[in-house]
Amino acid sequence: MFLGPISNRRLVGWLSLILIVVIGAALRFYRIGELPPGLYRDEGYYGLDALRVLDGEFAIYFAANNGREGLFMYVLAASVALFGRTPEALRITSAFIGTLTLVAIYFAGRNMFSPRIGALSAAILAVTFWHLALSRVAFRAITLPLVLCTMMAFIFAGLRTNALRPRVIYAALAGAAFGLNFYTYTSAQLVLPLVGLYGLSLWVGLRRELFVRYGETVMQRRRLSVFAFVAAGLVVLAPLLFWLTRHADLYFSRPGQVSILNPAINGGDLPGMLIANVGKAAGMFAFQGDRIWRHNLSLRPAFDGWMASAFALGLVVCGWRWLRSWQSRFGTEILGVETNVAPQFVLLWLVAMLIPTVLAEDTPHFLRAIGALPAACIIAAVGLETALAWLSRRGVLAGLTVFLRRTISPPAFVAALLLTLSAITTVSDYFNDYVQRALTRYWLEDHNVQLARLINARAQDREQDALPPSNIWVEHRLANDNPSLEFLAGGQWTTVSGDANGKQQAGRVPTSPVLLIVDPNHDWSALRAALPAPATLDVIEGPLAQGDNDAVPRRAFIGVHAEPLPTGASAGGDVLAQFERGIALELATVQPALQPANFYTVTLIWSASEPVGEDYAIFVHWLRDGRPQPLVQADSSPAKGYLPMPIWRAGDRIVDEHVLAVPGGAQPGDVVSIGIYRREDNRRLNVLDAQGKPSSDSVIISALQ
Repeated sequence: MFLGPISNRRLVGWLSLILIVVIGAALRFYRIGELPPGLYRDEGYYGLDALRVLDGEFAIYFAANNGREGLFMYVLAASVALFGRTPEALRITSAFIGTLTLVAIYFAGRNMFSPRIGALSAAILAVTFWHLALSRVAFRAITLPLVLCTMMAFIFAGLRTNALRPRVIYAALAGAAFGLNFYTYTSAQLVLPLVGLYGLSLWVGLRRELFVRYGETVMQRRRLSVFAFVAAGLVVLAPLLFWLTRHADLYFSRPGQVSILNPAINGGDLPGMLIANVGKAAGMFAFQGDRIWRHNLSLRPAFDGWMASAFALGLVVCGWRWLRSWQSRFGTEILGVETNVAPQFVLLWLVAMLIPTVLAEDTPHFLRAIGALPAACIIAAVGLETALAWLSRRGVLAGLTVFLRRTISPPAFVAALLLTLSAITTVSDYFNDYVQRALTRYWLEDHNVQLARLINARAQDREQDALPPSNIWVEHRLANDNPSLEFLAGGQWTTVSGDANGKQQAGRVPTSPVLLIVDPNHDWSALRAALPAPATLDVIEGPLAQGDNDAVPRRAFIGVHAEPLPTGASAGGDVLAQFERGIALELATVQPALQPANFYTVTLIWSASEPVGEDYAIFVHWLRDGRPQPLVQADSSPAKGYLPMPIWRAGDRIVDEHVLAVPGGAQPGDVVSIGIYRREDNRRLNVLDAQGKPSSDSVIISALQ
């Protein structure tokens, strides 16, 4: 960072890096298993691949889900082995990789420019929403910035030394990192032209200058470094290259599916779409970012106002330095010759790694453009350093010296202040906004996590009670092609069809409890009929869900727990009240809800001695001070509407819950009135006395039980 009169600059530099990494790690690991909610299907596929690795199925490239590079899966496997089949196991891996990237970008910025640029680059990346968001979900793209920055750090470490042995070692390490890029993410395919073309242009431009000044010995050293880079890169790439000889179509198929070169995507106007995408990619840093909720707080730009300004200035500064380096014919020192390439290299890095999102649909796309993120942060660091240095030279910051009492330089103080403001903005946008949004839950498919938790909880109960494995039924619409569910709870249910063959496919065990989980947006009557009878039926309502193309949210699933009744214990025994049409209220209780305060759950248990046939509604009225007008009420079909009376089976017991928000909470003398009415004319069914004669039209129970 910018340092004042502190004796040991190197120590302060390391302490600054440690502080940045600690802050970055805290942001990335805080409640990593809960926030953001959900586990998207791509994350589930990664988890399944990690399980295959743990089972000994090693692969160079994983074919499922359009194909995926393998590095991330092998790191995931270690985490899954430690933490099990949980969202935490997958996302801790991303958080760990994201934190390591802060160290890697520090050395990349340090070796390309200076220790100050390295520290500023790491700090900017640590508090950038884009990187924070992708460090907290399990997408393999998070590995690309880490490996890219590592490669750049080694390349420029080699350029900064004239000693032959360290230079060759750095070149070999850079080459290994270059090869490793291709095992990270699809966008890494652009690393080859970035390094190859720029290295070629650099060699052509410098060859004559170096030979004239330093002779053949220096040229041989450079050739040896290039050889070490290429050899190490080929060694690392060899398994993938061999695999490509047989599976090139799979490796390159995904880019073709989303490319704007596809007429189905460009609509016959490729030039127009290309120009539009270039504009969108250029504007994503300051104006409008990725719209996809899995990657971003929809449309939020990559940088906030301060960092966007620093990025814009950094672009100008790097461009100006590039121009000056050509005008001065690369300087007068060999060390200057090669380190002067940093401004143009970082600009080409930015442009090259934006190509994947420019040439694809949904521009800007923060996953496809993630290779450009480190370059953007380094450029912003250059801009921030330049601005603060300019202000310092002109005495604008001199007034801070007295205030700071020479403990830290004014530029360092201002840089820390701006980064703190960016961190506050990012933390607020992420933890107070993004992870709280319903659309974030929907797009990350939180309903699958809730479904898996339900299955796992019932599976544990099944093991404790020694129940057969067939008593958790999941409808095929929910179970098939659901990698997240398979990863989190695989092998603990029986998949059943919701069609007319559902009863046979379920293979039901009438004497055992059954948990049936279905998609309530489709007909599930065949599976309902397959449940044990007679039984106590209790509905568990799942969360809402909304697919990418759904206009409105829908109920993701419901669970129906069927507990077979003992022989001779079906409806018709002791009841709280007997209504017309053979409907009995067997039990009614009032309990405070766990959350929030002043909410109460009224639990009713109904039964019928004969088919009801008509869709009556249940009313629950909270009465106070003897007034007939209810203080609050809840009216609905039984079991949240999922078990209406026309589908009741004689002898079943129906658990029916109603939640009421009671102003001021329950008071002495409060009562709850419970009854049944016909929807068409609001006519209430009578409560019958012991002789079967009408006695009232509701049941009254105390609210304070």
